[in-house]
Amino acid sequence: MDTATGDFRNTDLRVLLVEDSAADAELTIARLTAAGFRCSYRCVVNENDMRRELKDWRPRLILSDFSMPGFSGMAALAIARAEAADVPFIFLSGTIGEERAIEALKCGAIDYVLKGNPKRLVPAVERALAEAELRRTSQIAQQRVLRLTGVLQMLSGINSALVRIQDRDELLRETCRLAYRVGGYANAMVALINPTTRMAHAVGWAGYDFLARPDDEFPVADHEAADTSLMGRVIRTGQAAMCEDINDPPFVVHGRDLLIAAGVRSLACLPLRVDGTPVGSLLLGTTMSGVIGAEEILLLEEVASNLSFALQYLDKQDAVRFLSYFEPLTGLAKRALFCERLSRLLQRGTESLPRLAVAVFDIEHLSVINDTFGRHTGDRLLQCVADRLKGHFPDTEQLAHLGGGTFVCMSALSEHAEDVVQGLHQGFTHIFDRPFNVDGHEIVATIKSGHACYPEDGTEPNELVQNAEAALKEAKSSGEQYLHHRIEMNSELARRVAMEHRLRLALDGEQFVLYYQPKVTLRTGKVTGVEALLRWQDPENGLTAPGVFLPLLESAGLMPAIGAWALRQAASDSRRWRQMQLPPIRIAVNISPPELRRRNAAREILECIGDLVGDPDWCIDIEITEGALIGDSSACIHALRLLRAAAVHIAIDDFGTGFSSLGRLSELPIDTLKIDRSFTAQVPADPKGCTLVSTIIKLAHAFDMTTVAEGVETQAQLDYLIGEGCDESQGYLHSRPMPREEIERIYGVGSSRPSSSAPDSPTRLIISR
Repeated sequence: MDTATGDFRNTDLRVLLVEDSAADAELTIARLTAAGFRCSYRCVVNENDMRRELKDWRPRLILSDFSMPGFSGMAALAIARAEAADVPFIFLSGTIGEERAIEALKCGAIDYVLKGNPKRLVPAVERALAEAELRRTSQIAQQRVLRLTGVLQMLSGINSALVRIQDRDELLRETCRLAYRVGGYANAMVALINPTTRMAHAVGWAGYDFLARPDDEFPVADHEAADTSLMGRVIRTGQAAMCEDINDPPFVVHGRDLLIAAGVRSLACLPLRVDGTPVGSLLLGTTMSGVIGAEEILLLEEVASNLSFALQYLDKQDAVRFLSYFEPLTGLAKRALFCERLSRLLQRGTESLPRLAVAVFDIEHLSVINDTFGRHTGDRLLQCVADRLKGHFPDTEQLAHLGGGTFVCMSALSEHAEDVVQGLHQGFTHIFDRPFNVDGHEIVATIKSGHACYPEDGTEPNELVQNAEAALKEAKSSGEQYLHHRIEMNSELARRVAMEHRLRLALDGEQFVLYYQPKVTLRTGKVTGVEALLRWQDPENGLTAPGVFLPLLESAGLMPAIGAWALRQAASDSRRWRQMQLPPIRIAVNISPPELRRRNAAREILECIGDLVGDPDWCIDIEITEGALIGDSSACIHALRLLRAAAVHIAIDDFGTGFSSLGRLSELPIDTLKIDRSFTAQVPADPKGCTLVSTIIKLAHAFDMTTVAEGVETQAQLDYLIGEGCDESQGYLHSRPMPREEIERIYGVGSSRPSSSAPDSPTRLIISR
């Protein structure tokens, strides 16, 4: 039915005819069919048949004769009003008089049609169906209002409980009681997870009278295929889930048959969070399918939000103590507790513990695993590593998790330090021999380790751990799999820590500057864009190239802040050049994968660009690496689409080095491919290099993208690129990176390229045709 137009003829119309004349019944259906109705019908001539059809067949329209032998139309009307009040009832008779017709309308008939005036039949049916639909819609609205009123009262009661109840479990039990008694839900349950065992336990419930007792515990799976319950799924994903009809659920519903037998028809399950982490779920059931609307969902989300807020602050002392001493992800001790345990061990004396080793080991390429499979998979890998370590060490007090992919353990020594250090590393490596099965992925984890021995490498717990960390850092930078601490490692570690500190001060002290390297359009020989390159004006060492400090920026987590600064500075320089009336120059700024994966990354980037967004000549462009598009990159691609919709051009930097899927290239919001300098260096001398560069250019053009060749240093390279149809080039042949003031001097008003009067200038352009 089209409710907007009142057209009821496109749906099946079940008609119950109270009629003793088969010919009249067939004639009635024929008239409705001729008018376009798709009819099915049944005839009844007595009370028992009518009651049966109303119950089992559930017609949408009743047409009744007024006078029949043994069964009157008024009796049929009384039965219809009692058992199917929502079904429109029309008298279709040749004997009804005006007085009886008025009486019939007063008793609930919608209309009456004389068999001698069949033209009124179709309009009467249409009007009756429309009025029935209007009544049904009104009843649904009234029911929804009643439901929402109950949920509002439930919300008010829960908010009151939040203020007066200080015990967590009591609060959650009261929440379930209010949902059942006040909110009108058929059942309610709250469950919380134990992060160490990944088992959730029911804390409160109501409406489960059909069970002797709900299950005390149920598992929270690692991936979708292993889900065993709706509540476990919501805790795992952190996303609310709706089951509008549990007879055909979209997810696994534990105890579904028992719920159906108890009259439950739909379920809503919402996550409970602490600091953004799902710690439990709230399950609510109804006795009707599809009755939980959008307004009710909003109210339930508010209930879940308020409960989450309460959970964050209830039992605060226990929570603070746990979070102070244990890593919530793995359940292992943090550094402070590990050092405390190590101190107690050392205090037992040299007789019981003559020598001891502390080993700090780190999972290699954890960031790559996070980038490839997603942060959730990386976290689950850490949990699997912790579980395997707990199985290897008989006492978990020997272990700790220092954060990220770094763990530490202590072991007693009975041999010479150098011999035992090698044995310890081999023992750790053996733990990681078997791959980890995480979310359906077989992940091979390798480690590097650093070791410090008591008493020769330190006599204090913190000293031993720090020296083992220094050995680990040296092993990572030198390429060794493991190293034993040496005294000079501490000075190297101190140097790196000092450098990170200086870099933090450099950001606050405005010591970073942008240099710009022109990009030349090969078709015209003009400079229409530049790439912004970061430099550090180090007070101690002068202008410093990024290769020296970028790795430290990344390890210190400063890349998002530096990236935002670079965007704002580039936008400021662009506005300055526009004001100076320089020829249009679009500036490209590199965005690192961590920046692009941040929540609201597109909005933050556009805010940094500011009023230049949408300017075809001066808008800031961005360049990304292929690494941002590897693995679970949906958030990155969404951000890129938002940026491109705002007229920001997007380039893939160093294309061909990141092992991205060419099959996805046509789906990505990319404007430009930048050919990596390692490929440019191979042309034209290396045939394989030429083939690679030519293929990238053709591939880009096939997808309506432009190409920029990086690292162009010789005329021969440039001539080859022009011949292959490359769009732009960038490199020392044209110009070295230069500061803003040099750009302004060279590209003055009315100029679009460096002056040819300075042949020795490092910024000269060389174009060959």
